[in-house]
Amino acid sequence: MPQLEETILATTRYLAALTELTDDDCRAPSLLPGWSRGHVISHLSRNADALGNLLHWAQSGVETPMYVSNEQRDADIEAGAGRTAAELREDASASCGRFLQAVNEVHAAHLSAPVSRTAGSPTFEAGEVGAMRRTEVEVHHADLGIGYTARDWPADFTRALIDRRAADLEAAGHAMTWQLTDLGETIVVGDGSGPQVSGASADLAWWLIGRGAGEGLTSDAGDLPTIGTWR
Repeated sequence: MPQLEETILATTRYLAALTELTDDDCRAPSLLPGWSRGHVISHLSRNADALGNLLHWAQSGVETPMYVSNEQRDADIEAGAGRTAAELREDASASCGRFLQAVNEVHAAHLSAPVSRTAGSPTFEAGEVGAMRRTEVEVHHADLGIGYTARDWPADFTRALIDRRAADLEAAGHAMTWQLTDLGETIVVGDGSGPQVSGASADLAWWLIGRGAGEGLTSDAGDLPTIGTWR
């Protein structure tokens, strides 16, 4: 499965980071508005199970979307957010283990099977699950605000996130240029007629996924452009 090794390494870093958290740490705000660290940890655990559902679906042929509904997803996250640090850690470790077991059980021949987030939603190939999980773990590890930041992401992950957002924004009709000062590279979005945003690739990626206020970035238009919500 593509990016499985990278996902395992990201998961190891994430689980290790949880070992020192206290109950108060988990109840403190994360970097995501309205979510405590407990919400973030709870979400990552339920996401591991949700992506495992897709692999079971691909292997068995029995339709099992990630979530019964978006409302149930949100309810499950909320229900688990207030647990103790020990309970959150135990769930995090167990859910990551279940996800890895699902990965080990799915045959490579089934990774092209179409799966979906909820019943009737757009489909994608089950083989995308590895990259999806890596993104969830890397981004939300940084969202915890406990020392691991976008600047700690592996370079290939940061660049892939930037390229993904470039494609998203171009498809949405945006036009701008990004100057990656640490890499000496320029990325043109659309026809490039909009503002030029400059900064380190990690700072750019963090802003492109709706985190922070663009710290470390500059725009030749003065203010950074409005790019909407990342989904």
